[in-house]
Amino acid sequence: MQSKIRRKVILLHTIVILLGLGIFAYSLPGFPAVSLAVIGLFAAAVTSSRLLDIQLPQGGRLNIDTAVILASILLFPLPDTLVITILGMFASMLIRQVKLKFAATLYPLSLKIITVFISTNIFYALGGKPGKIEPLLGIISLLLLCGVYSVIDLGFDQLTIAVNRGTRYMRGLVSSVRFLGPIYLSLSSLGILLSIMYKGMGYWGMLLFFLPLMVTRISFKSFLDIRKIYRKTIEALSNAIEAQNSNRSGHGKRVANYSVDIAKEIGVRGRELELIGYAALLHDIGMLGVDEDSLDHLLEQVSAQSGEAPHALIGAEVVEQVDFLRDAADMVRTHHYPIDRLKRPDDIPLGARIINVASRFDKLTKTDMLDERLTAYQAVSRIKKEQGMRFDPKVVRALITTLRKQGKLMEYVK
Repeated sequence: MQSKIRRKVILLHTIVILLGLGIFAYSLPGFPAVSLAVIGLFAAAVTSSRLLDIQLPQGGRLNIDTAVILASILLFPLPDTLVITILGMFASMLIRQVKLKFAATLYPLSLKIITVFISTNIFYALGGKPGKIEPLLGIISLLLLCGVYSVIDLGFDQLTIAVNRGTRYMRGLVSSVRFLGPIYLSLSSLGILLSIMYKGMGYWGMLLFFLPLMVTRISFKSFLDIRKIYRKTIEALSNAIEAQNSNRSGHGKRVANYSVDIAKEIGVRGRELELIGYAALLHDIGMLGVDEDSLDHLLEQVSAQSGEAPHALIGAEVVEQVDFLRDAADMVRTHHYPIDRLKRPDDIPLGARIINVASRFDKLTKTDMLDERLTAYQAVSRIKKEQGMRFDPKVVRALITTLRKQGKLMEYVK
């Protein structure tokens, strides 16, 4: 499996690098159309904006160079824009002291070359002209340029993730567009603003441009920081659930970590991935107040085997009371449902199917009864016996891949 993914990664890198270098060589004649000082200024702006990137909660970073690159497309011919982009990206790599390995350096540069080339040519084909915005047709071409550039940029990022992880492409792309679409819209608007400011004010326009760019960055970072606070609050609730039983300590957090990693393997991104993490942390919130030694708890365990777990129903009602968690309530409600209970496994939310597998794996490997505690290999083997009945085979395969990548499952599991 890993060798197959590696071959795909090598093939993707080879195709992208050859295509990127070919496009650059094809487009270079005619450079420079504007002064080298202007090219250097915009390349420095690309570098500065890339150094202001934002760490995303699901991993990876969001570069805010989109605004400067779109402004370059609107202001300058294609060869100049490509040189500005390459110089800016390369300089940011040097400043960050990134190891400039051949493939690791040329691959992201080539992806950006292809993105700029396709977007610019669509802009030209629709009547757009560098340095001039025509009424009506020009506005339409400008808006399409922003949309096409954003989708291609996100699409290439997701393609890289999908090939590296062997996950589904379209699901991840849709999640990325939903999550990052608003920030790309803001950056596109700033790119249009920069082109207007530069044409009217020259170098002063470039300096003033960084004020709204910084405001946009700070606003989005503040939004992500609030999300982090949400997660810390939810983790505190998860700890409260486990406080009544020391044997369950850390269960919620471990299940959440497994669930997020499994979801990433399947190709989930953005808001859906975030909700799965929240639902996993709170999947047992309905257990608050249930006495572990009571008859009610024994009845709870029996009913959970059929999917009708009272604590899951209670937990879902609790989660539904919180606006930003409302979409996670159904995952909590159905996380004990065996997939053969319904006509189609997809009738059970993907997050619930993931949490079901992750929770079972954690319980098998972390039970307080040492004589019943299983190794990762034994736990996966037991879970595989119930796939297609209790567990979703797709999720089980993603669990196995995740454990192998984490070095927890060295043996081959059929």
